Amino acid sequence: MKLVKYLTIIIFSILISFTVGTHLYAFELTSRENINIDETLSEETSVYSAPLKIYITQVEGFNTELNNNPTQWVQLLYYYSITRLNLNDIPFNFLVDQSGNIYEGARGGIGANPGLEGGENTILIAIMDDRASLSPRTASSLKEFVEELSYRYGIKEGSWDFVDLKLESSKEGFSYLRPIQSKSPLREPLRIFFENIKWSSSEHLDYKSTIESVEYAKEVVIGERLKVKVKVKNQNDFAWFNSPNYIYVSTKESTESLHAINSEWESFSKPTYIKEGVVKPGDTVEITFDLLAKSKPGKYKEEFFLMKSSDAVVDASSFSVEFSIVKGNNKIIEIVSPEYGFVNIRECKWYSCAKVEVANEGDVFITTKEEDGWYEILYGDKKRGWIYQKYAREL
Repeated sequence: MKLVKYLTIIIFSILISFTVGTHLYAFELTSRENINIDETLSEETSVYSAPLKIYITQVEGFNTELNNNPTQWVQLLYYYSITRLNLNDIPFNFLVDQSGNIYEGARGGIGANPGLEGGENTILIAIMDDRASLSPRTASSLKEFVEELSYRYGIKEGSWDFVDLKLESSKEGFSYLRPIQSKSPLREPLRIFFENIKWSSSEHLDYKSTIESVEYAKEVVIGERLKVKVKVKNQNDFAWFNSPNYIYVSTKESTESLHAINSEWESFSKPTYIKEGVVKPGDTVEITFDLLAKSKPGKYKEEFFLMKSSDAVVDASSFSVEFSIVKGNNKIIEIVSPEYGFVNIRECKWYSCAKVEVANEGDVFITTKEEDGWYEILYGDKKRGWIYQKYAREL
């Protein structure tokens, strides 16, 4: 018996290598719309998370009479899940049949958890075949699909499991499914199958957006904050996830801004990031941040864009903030320190006083008083400190 088992595994591996290596079959993805799913029976899930792992399961009780009509089989599974099992939706993100065709399952696409306990960060794929092996077409399509998911979302090697699903009834609301590591005969062939997967450790997604509006005052008094509100629309057919990396607002070419707020900005070039954990396709998100008017009076232009990383810039996400800084009723000074390029801000008006901040050549501050050769200034968020008069000039 052991010999037969090992021969089966070897033959299975050869079949996979042959079909995958020659690309005889390419998977086809059938959408819920083309399956004619009745969307009125289910509610769209509100639980979304970035996909970091893949679960494979088998559909029990596969009806062999519907082998030639898998679309109808998916429809029946959908109705059964809702009307008999009290689930919110079909409990799989995707399904694959014996011919290698792949079907969209739960509404919401990749990242949606249709009711799997502990299913955050998981893509659940169901095999519509209850045999102890994969057909060559199923293996070929599944390999191509898994590798595409890994490449797009950075799902790392080893991030998979073969599970059975246990129905947990709920007296209030929908029932849910608990994944349990499967010990069925298909586990060993799947282990060999996943050893041949080419995994990616980094994400490869092309982000597309539309800047719907940028709102801010056109004039700001020196020392005050300029509040910026931006509305951005997700123009992709996939959700944006803010994990494991955020989608940041960044200055053009990531240069340090003259108007960065040290205590609030993520860095001197990145004022903020999208706070929502997920932005679904077609959704608009509002982003707010402040600029601090700490330059000398005049006209300024700051340019920004959205980025996930240095290699993942959000297309069509550039926007500008053009504003004027005015003096108002304030008395202001400019730091002049050509010898050192900076000057220390101290907590009182003597060199023996503690240093609280550093002001750079050209920085501009509001001064509130002048005593004993020192200027008291407002810096940061209305903090008070002292600058030696030698290193400043009034504007």
